[in-house]
Amino acid sequence: MAFKVNLFSMVFACLTLIFLYLTTQLFLEIVFGPGQDRIIVGVFPVLFLAFSEPFWYHALIAEVYSLHSFFTCLIIYHLLQWRVKADIRYLFSAAFFYGLSAGNHATVVFYLPAILLLFLAWQKKARFKNIVISSLIFIIGFSVYLYLPVRSLAEPTIDWGNPETVQGFLYHVTDRQHANTHFDQLSGAPPGTLDEVAIGLSGLGGKALHVLNMLVQDLNQQLTAIIVVGFLFGGILCFKANRPLYFFFFLIVAMNAAFFVGWRKESYFPSHIVACMWTSAFLAWLFQQKGLRPSTALKQGPLVKGKLSVQPNGQTLVILVLVGCVLWQISSNYNKVDRSGNYFAESLLKRMVLSLDNDSIFVAGISWFNVAYHQDVMRLRDDVTFVKAWDFLDVYPPSVLTSRKYPDLKLPTPEKFRFGSREESYMYLLDFFNKNAAQHPVLIEQNISLLQEFPLAEKLAPHNNLLLRYLPQPDLTASDISQGFAEFKQWMEEELSLPGIQHDPTWIRKITFYIPSFAAYFHSAGYYKEERDALRLMKEFLGQGGVAWDFKMVDNYILSNELDRARQQWKGMKQKFPNHYETHLAAGILLSQEGKEKEGLNALNRASDKKQKAFRPYFESAKTRIVLKDFENAKRDLGQARARITSLEELKQVQYICSIERFISGSEICKTDGTL
Repeated sequence: MAFKVNLFSMVFACLTLIFLYLTTQLFLEIVFGPGQDRIIVGVFPVLFLAFSEPFWYHALIAEVYSLHSFFTCLIIYHLLQWRVKADIRYLFSAAFFYGLSAGNHATVVFYLPAILLLFLAWQKKARFKNIVISSLIFIIGFSVYLYLPVRSLAEPTIDWGNPETVQGFLYHVTDRQHANTHFDQLSGAPPGTLDEVAIGLSGLGGKALHVLNMLVQDLNQQLTAIIVVGFLFGGILCFKANRPLYFFFFLIVAMNAAFFVGWRKESYFPSHIVACMWTSAFLAWLFQQKGLRPSTALKQGPLVKGKLSVQPNGQTLVILVLVGCVLWQISSNYNKVDRSGNYFAESLLKRMVLSLDNDSIFVAGISWFNVAYHQDVMRLRDDVTFVKAWDFLDVYPPSVLTSRKYPDLKLPTPEKFRFGSREESYMYLLDFFNKNAAQHPVLIEQNISLLQEFPLAEKLAPHNNLLLRYLPQPDLTASDISQGFAEFKQWMEEELSLPGIQHDPTWIRKITFYIPSFAAYFHSAGYYKEERDALRLMKEFLGQGGVAWDFKMVDNYILSNELDRARQQWKGMKQKFPNHYETHLAAGILLSQEGKEKEGLNALNRASDKKQKAFRPYFESAKTRIVLKDFENAKRDLGQARARITSLEELKQVQYICSIERFISGSEICKTDGTL
């Protein structure tokens, strides 16, 4: 099944390249006129796209981008056919494919201004009639969205946005899930006064240059510098030849590049397609220049009479350069896209799924997509109930954790919870776990995000490999807590022996998530020796050192009551990072533990000056002042810490101080408002 789905991407990637070539030929005919042989100038930009890393990579996996690229080329092809052949039926077919493409990638909505501009420029008669017909045909294609609520009602494992309700449907089709990445780095407050308007306009120019810079960098990195030159000069040629067509392409590129400025790569495929077409125009213009035209001569003589002799010229040299660039792309990107024998879900994650306890509930985080494949497609473990960790972080978890989806589980009563705060979501999660833990082992994948959001560590025990087990009551007779981490490291070593796996970004990305999660869990659970092992692996294998890593080591040694080692670590930290927030914070905590409270408070003050919104310096100051019996200032610092809480773990620490220190426990600081 996986092969068939991936084959689907490959087929549409190939169709994309075919239609890009055909579209390029139509484009060149509009720009330069008909009747010339432009095979070479049309082929090479297509090859640059074909062997670029993101296009090649996504031609081999089940993703939306190959189909998105295909529809983009298909829409442009039919629009240009409409112009060249003056046949309105091509406009109608473009409208149908435009509606159909929206069901694959909703960002085609940004093509609408460009298409309307082209329609107004090229359609001089019966505009109202034709735009109505085009709209109706578009709706026919767009109707594929009606499948979403139908499929969602079946409660599939992967149910983006839960679109069975009107609210969920609109949430999904408008891609609100990724709203924070849309036009990333370009957002800002709306201007008010005239001066602010002027500043805003100036800022808009700066943002436009930023988008252009990011686009040019991406084209250079993914498609070579030749495409960058072709994009810039080919755009000028298109502008001179056909203004409406130029602004059509310009709007597509501008909206795509601005919307995905924080993503780039495969998200820039529409811009890549336009860049390839403009590059073909640049190459066609270049080959027409004197000195680059082919030079042929008919040689006379008894032995060579009637034979055509082609003399070396500039065009031949340009072609050789283009061939060399394509070969360089192939050689440099092959290892990056080669997935043979190292597909992450088929290796480490598959082993994790197979190791799950019988009849267990598995709460998956970073691996949820891969696990869903193993559950729904491969049917590896039908006895295991798969629950997505991120559902507990939903605004209203009961909307996705339903009895239809989980008929065999006991679900909490929604009316018992006032959703809208993290505390209530946490209480809902605990109720869910407690109701089911007696009948099913509740296993949680290492998940640093969940551990940061919810203070779960004390209720979790190390299990096998990447797994933690939920325990309603602490188990004081737990087995070797490092066994799971040791098994994970062994798996990692076995994975690394596979050829080329170091080049698989998915494998590396998940490993960089799991190892820090081990460290975070061990820290929160109080397993400090094991935390040090995980931290060392972070530095030695992942290269995640730096001031933050040094601080974690100092903090670890302090909590382990190894103050001499903590001071030694801090000395190296101070030498490398003398004036960093983490260095001052580590000094403050260490000095306070060494009995030098006043010096520690000074260091903590320096830390809070460096990062004024940080919770930890004020919290540590409050603890130190309690030791000094300076309760009034301790209340003040604890209040400052309370105002800077960003997680339930930090709230738990404040509440702990409130519960044990009678001089503070009755203050307003210790009252929670349930808004976190």
